[in-house]
Amino acid sequence: MSKLLPELVIWGGTGNFKVLCELLKEAYRIAGYFDNNPSLAPEYRGIPNLGNREAFFRWVNALGTAPKPAFIVSIGPGHGAVRLDIHAELLALGLAPIRAVHRTAFVADNARIGEGSQVYAQAAVCADAQIGNACIINTRASVDHECVLADGVTVGPGATLAGLVEVGACADIYTGAVVLPRVRIGERAIVGAGAVVLHDVPPGAVVVGNPARVLRYRDVH
Repeated sequence: MSKLLPELVIWGGTGNFKVLCELLKEAYRIAGYFDNNPSLAPEYRGIPNLGNREAFFRWVNALGTAPKPAFIVSIGPGHGAVRLDIHAELLALGLAPIRAVHRTAFVADNARIGEGSQVYAQAAVCADAQIGNACIINTRASVDHECVLADGVTVGPGATLAGLVEVGACADIYTGAVVLPRVRIGERAIVGAGAVVLHDVPPGAVVVGNPARVLRYRDVH
């Protein structure tokens, strides 16, 4: 008799969702996904599109007193604050957040991975690193020793954070960027693809280039 897998729902149905489906397929029975985008297909690889925010609340209410499934939020780069808000909302409704770590990722035994966070294939989270809630550590990204990432951070594919880097809430570090040791990346800052960051980045700053320079600022609220 096959083992009955725990049930899971996913919020978000685009690229990160597809990565999560592959990552989680052996550990969970994915009951479906929710997304406010009306143009998404009715299913993905047999996993049904359960509808938008209104459909989600109808679905939760229909559960009544029955046990609620686990959840994870798959909204990707640029939307860390939205990911956190949805995470908090689903948690308040009694759904249980999971952590998603790909079988090929390395996570040190004394690293911390927060609730709802995701570590993708061949990524590394090294000794004493602290990853907040609802973060994404993308494919082949490296978070070295004693880095501290606040909630809602996204680290893009192949990006490298050297030791003792601090990253503020909802900051985005894009593909192939390199952040040198002891640098502080401010809240909601953006580090552009391929940037090499030598110095602290202010909150809301968008930095690009090698060495990285401030291109502009975005709203930090």
